[in-house]
Amino acid sequence: MAPLISVVTTCKGRLEHLKVTLPHMMALPDCEVIVVDYDCPDGAGDWVRATYPEARVVQVGDRRVFNVSRARNLGVAAANAPWLLMLDADVIAVSGLVDMLRPAMQRGVYLLPDPRPSDLGGTLLVTREDFDAVGGYDEAFEGWGSEDQDLIARLDHAGRVIRTFPAYALTGLRHDDDMRVSFHEVTDLDANRAVNSLYRAAKMDLLRQGVTLAPEQARELYAGARAAILPGGSSKLEIRLPPRSIADRALEVTFSYRLAAPEDQS
Repeated sequence: MAPLISVVTTCKGRLEHLKVTLPHMMALPDCEVIVVDYDCPDGAGDWVRATYPEARVVQVGDRRVFNVSRARNLGVAAANAPWLLMLDADVIAVSGLVDMLRPAMQRGVYLLPDPRPSDLGGTLLVTREDFDAVGGYDEAFEGWGSEDQDLIARLDHAGRVIRTFPAYALTGLRHDDDMRVSFHEVTDLDANRAVNSLYRAAKMDLLRQGVTLAPEQARELYAGARAAILPGGSSKLEIRLPPRSIADRALEVTFSYRLAAPEDQS
């Protein structure tokens, strides 16, 4: 029988977490489990194959820097079920999770835990149809955080309906921030959050103007946000849209973002 849900998890340097959480994922009924070994230095894929051969492993090599969006998209590409459950490698799911989710699993609906602390931020249940419709995770994001909020914002923009389930069905394993910034170019968590937040805000402003970025355009915009935020940067990000005609006049639209010091704010 085909699975109802594809559980997708990723691992790069989190094998000790995966050893705790994967048994719980494997015990979920009506689910297949996909583990993306994103050049994991701990050999996560080898351990999964030896310990849980019924799980599917997506092996990615030669990736010094971790891109969670890319890793999740690769996991989804290997999925067979109509529903996708994104679970981070450090999240334990209770055996009754699927029964909690079933009543709200309807077309056009996506589900998040409530409340949603940062250690559960990557958790999402969404149909494969809706995931594909909004383009999946944006691989322009770098470092830790914001890629999940970006996907949710695009689901909202596309008219999908949010539903929630009790967060007590999940437990995040505690760890320090050093693990969050491992395998990333920017290791300052606050700086990386600022870059990702600026990029996400600019991208959503463009989307509301009907502009959807191609992957190369997204990377260029992300580079602009990074240049504005990181030390020695411009503290500004400016985006000019191509002119368009309104009532026989040319409408020029420019988005300008300026990063001001607190004492400069009025």
